[in-house]
Amino acid sequence: MSRTKDTTIKKNNYAKLLDYMSDPKNPTLTRCQLSTQVLGYVQEHTIYAQFSPDELNEIEWEALRIRRKRYASEMIKVDKGLLKKAIHDGNAAEAKLAYQKFEGWSEKNTLEVGINMEILSVIFAVLPPEYVTLIKEALLANKNKD
Repeated sequence: MSRTKDTTIKKNNYAKLLDYMSDPKNPTLTRCQLSTQVLGYVQEHTIYAQFSPDELNEIEWEALRIRRKRYASEMIKVDKGLLKKAIHDGNAAEAKLAYQKFEGWSEKNTLEVGINMEILSVIFAVLPPEYVTLIKEALLANKNKD
């Protein structure tokens, strides 16, 4: 077989695999099943004569990227369902998930602030004394938690 023909067959098989695997309606098949059911080979292992495992990994990742784009219309329904449960059912778990998903919130998202004493002194100078006391108490309480 000529090199040009090999290249053409490989390109065609690449396109067949990508087309099949990127369609969310298709069931997930093993590589051996892809060889026989999608590429039409008799032998299950023939896929490995055409593609290396690394090449197959790349095809799978590309197909997943495309598949996720095709899920967009379904994800709209999931988002609506999540919000409905959070709002109408008063479900705390869904409310938390909604905040995490839409606001990027997480218990682990913390802001660490380095306090410059000169800047803090300027801030304290313009604040009413009761606010300064509250801030100092909050800072002390937070320091004692660590």
